[in-house]
Amino acid sequence: MKKSRLLVMIIVLILTASALLLTTRSNWFVKGTSNTIALIDNIVSKPFQALEDIKNDLTNLVHTYRENEELKSSLYEKEMKAIESDSLKEENAQLRKLLNMQDSFSSQLKVSADVIARTPASWKNELTVNVGLDSNVQSSMLAISSGGLIGSVSEVGKQSSRINLLTNKRNTEKISVSIQNGSKVIYGIITGYDEKKEAFIISQLNETVNLKEGSKVFTSGLGSYTVANIPVGKVLSVIESSDHLSKEVYVKPSADFSDIRVVTLVGN
Repeated sequence: MKKSRLLVMIIVLILTASALLLTTRSNWFVKGTSNTIALIDNIVSKPFQALEDIKNDLTNLVHTYRENEELKSSLYEKEMKAIESDSLKEENAQLRKLLNMQDSFSSQLKVSADVIARTPASWKNELTVNVGLDSNVQSSMLAISSGGLIGSVSEVGKQSSRINLLTNKRNTEKISVSIQNGSKVIYGIITGYDEKKEAFIISQLNETVNLKEGSKVFTSGLGSYTVANIPVGKVLSVIESSDHLSKEVYVKPSADFSDIRVVTLVGN
């Protein structure tokens, strides 16, 4: 009886110890397996996470680039509209000046034109307008714009003409002018242009007595160019000529030569 009880106790102890041992090993195995799986998952997921980060960065970069291009396009459109608006305002101002001037002189032929060419290399010498023989343009016509006389027609094509500007130092066209000196009229000829003074040079004066600064100068209508009373400018100063035998008059132009957009050609 005692032996049977002892045997039962031994079996119980063995079973209990086995159960404890299995439980401990199971916990260790589960824990170890979990750690291993977590490590593998971390290793495997890192490249995918990196790719996802790169994708997000590229998406943000593309979005930023597109936004930048849209802003540039919007800014460009605004700038172009502003430039176009300023250009139209300037052209309208020049047209108004031309309309106001046309009542001050008489000519049988008036042709309105747009400037289509004026190169930097010959900016002060010449420009080209979009009218020619088809519009009855003649080589004896004068050109006015921006408040006054700017030059004369030097070459006529079928649908375009070249204008020789008065600011051309090599200008050979001699345009006769009249100077309104108080109640007296003095006549002379435009013979050159002084770049430093930005003034026309008038010589061959018929009289120089008491010639006043600020006196108005107009075309006289004498000689090859027969349209009179086109504004030329105002007397800036009177000096002795280089030969000390006569006087030369410097005249500040009425026209603004810096930005000529529209021109009226006049003749008889």
